[in-house]
Amino acid sequence: MRINLSERLVEFDAAVAVDCHQPQTPDVYLEVLCCTPDTREHEALVVTRARPSTVHAALLAIGATPGAPGSWRAADGKAVPVPPRGTGVRVTFLLDTPGGRTQEIDPATWVVQKGTGQALREVDPDTGWVFAGSRIRRFRGQDVYDADGTGQLIGLHTFGSETLAWTRVESPDATLQEPLWLANNALMPPIGTPVTVRLAVLGGEPIPGTPTRSAPTLND
Repeated sequence: MRINLSERLVEFDAAVAVDCHQPQTPDVYLEVLCCTPDTREHEALVVTRARPSTVHAALLAIGATPGAPGSWRAADGKAVPVPPRGTGVRVTFLLDTPGGRTQEIDPATWVVQKGTGQALREVDPDTGWVFAGSRIRRFRGQDVYDADGTGQLIGLHTFGSETLAWTRVESPDATLQEPLWLANNALMPPIGTPVTVRLAVLGGEPIPGTPTRSAPTLND
């Protein structure tokens, strides 16, 4: 993991998690953008070994403020969505091209809507993510950072444990809400392709008196 205090950036290494190029199984449903190993790789764009709690600490270091993941509340016998809160964070993927250049990709272009084939960025141009900050839960007599266990680092559906949450609340329960988002097999590279995930704080001023180059001051 790398942190750039002056530019308020956090980067960590990841890899493409799903194979959406098999003719027999081209439709890969998505529930998260980024997860940790042995959790939700079958429904995530990328997987990383960076611990969500470490990413949380890095975001605090660059001046982001955690809020809360999305949820639901009862009102008049119905479940009303409660949007996530927290500092806005721009999420991008960096991918090395065969020509030796680095391409910066909006992950919302790697997600398409079932039926229409439209990219998430087209369907919802204001799509974004916030530093929700997951939550602390009691587990086997200890307080634990929930996303470290669930692996839900950057969310798409609303599970309630995401470190970074999509600003729109969507249920992962197929009985309540039909699965809607697929991996874009026209754009996604092969499974296992290295990807750098970059997180940039939206708004605010650079932190003064810090280096201007990226430095690996946080390691995982």
